[in-house]
Amino acid sequence: MKKLLTVFCLFLFGSQAQAQLFIDNSYSIDDMIFGFFDDSDVTISNVTYTGTPASLAFFEGSNSNIGMNAGLIITSGEAEIAIGPNDSESAGANMNIAGTPWLDALIPGYVTFDASVIEMDIVPMTDTLCFKYVFGSEEYQEYVGTSYNDLFAFLIEGPGLPQGDSIWVAGDTILNYDSCFICVDTILVFQDTFCLYDSLQMIDTCWLVTDTAYTWCYFDTTCLPDTIIYPGYWYYSPGGINIAQVPNTNLPVAINTLNQNDNSQYFIDNTGGQTVQYDGFTTPLWAKAVVIPNETYHVRIAVADAGDHIFDSGVLMSIESLGGDSLLIVEPDFVPNPEPGTKNVQFANGSLWATEWNWDFGDGSTSTERNPEHTYAQDGTYNVSLTVSNWCSEETISENVTIGLSAVSNVSAKEVFQVSPNPANGSFVLKLKKDDAAQLRLLTLDGRLLFDQYLNDGARVDLSPFGTGVFVVQVISNGQLFTEKVVNK
Repeated sequence: MKKLLTVFCLFLFGSQAQAQLFIDNSYSIDDMIFGFFDDSDVTISNVTYTGTPASLAFFEGSNSNIGMNAGLIITSGEAEIAIGPNDSESAGANMNIAGTPWLDALIPGYVTFDASVIEMDIVPMTDTLCFKYVFGSEEYQEYVGTSYNDLFAFLIEGPGLPQGDSIWVAGDTILNYDSCFICVDTILVFQDTFCLYDSLQMIDTCWLVTDTAYTWCYFDTTCLPDTIIYPGYWYYSPGGINIAQVPNTNLPVAINTLNQNDNSQYFIDNTGGQTVQYDGFTTPLWAKAVVIPNETYHVRIAVADAGDHIFDSGVLMSIESLGGDSLLIVEPDFVPNPEPGTKNVQFANGSLWATEWNWDFGDGSTSTERNPEHTYAQDGTYNVSLTVSNWCSEETISENVTIGLSAVSNVSAKEVFQVSPNPANGSFVLKLKKDDAAQLRLLTLDGRLLFDQYLNDGARVDLSPFGTGVFVVQVISNGQLFTEKVVNK
């Protein structure tokens, strides 16, 4: 029986010396989205992730200069590349996958590559959705203003939000769009209000001609123009309204819109930084959308390379997004897996949100490995404890582990059970030769527990959620543990 011993918040993030950004890509997108954000402020469903597994991870940044305690990171390459120090101007990985039209639409003239995209449906309980984020890139600073323009977006669509065609109209431009000519020199920009209209509807509105500018005017008299003028205007992306904009502008956050030269008050030069690899990144920013409570909105969070596949960019989304807590309590868990006929135990660590692991094996030995293996000197029952911690919390659990039960048996695993077929093709049938039912555990080769249930003889075990590869099957029968390997093709 596992027993919770201690729970407390440390509040260490203000006093600890800077270390490296911590990255852990063992978590799924569901682990992180539902673990961080599914709370009293929002209800989340239909979560999907498109991209490579290496591009998605949990991060803990309390001891770094990233400006956020923890959250999830998605990148256009490998998430682990974000770990400092900043000892390269060209860190990156070519994931060899496509970009996305949702980001292409925001930077006309560029093609995106290596896109990572999170999608989900959100039902807000409040009137505003807020995402806290940092965007970083290896394209900074030497490739600012060039043909490389990595970016990301928080795209939202749903009730009350504008809809229309996706188009960027730059200053001094004559653009042929759907057989209609759009001639723009300057467009009045509206602040703090969504006044985005279908471009074809705009063609039918009036023109105001002056000596220096053509300016759109709108039929909607409730949308009064601000006095700030920009040389272009973002309309609608096919993925939704982009709310990740450079503050006080209508521009998306990208290499060429927020950098050491433009909007530099929101940019951090990370040259020589010791905690994060990216050459530069933004200050923590907020993306916000005014919504209707209890309605359903579809959200896309996308990041991609633009111009080529090479140098990495990433967006780090804080646990404080969507009304999430600023603290993240660790959740300890482990499963001991004794090796039959030996005094060796492989410990599978299933703890959540931890960055440090401290084991006491009950015989005077300790370890700080995540999934340690320990050999006991003699048979007996040992109380094993695991203490896990992160920047704000620490918890301990314990479990008794008995060594020596299987050492008295000369029975082989094949005399107790069989998995068929082996190799399997997505599933196998458990055939018990001595029992009507038994406990079955399925583990990865490194000891991570995937499945643990009591099953009857003839039960079918579905392997499809775990992918292809080699797995360890353990059956516990009459107090003894028997192990076989199964291959899933």
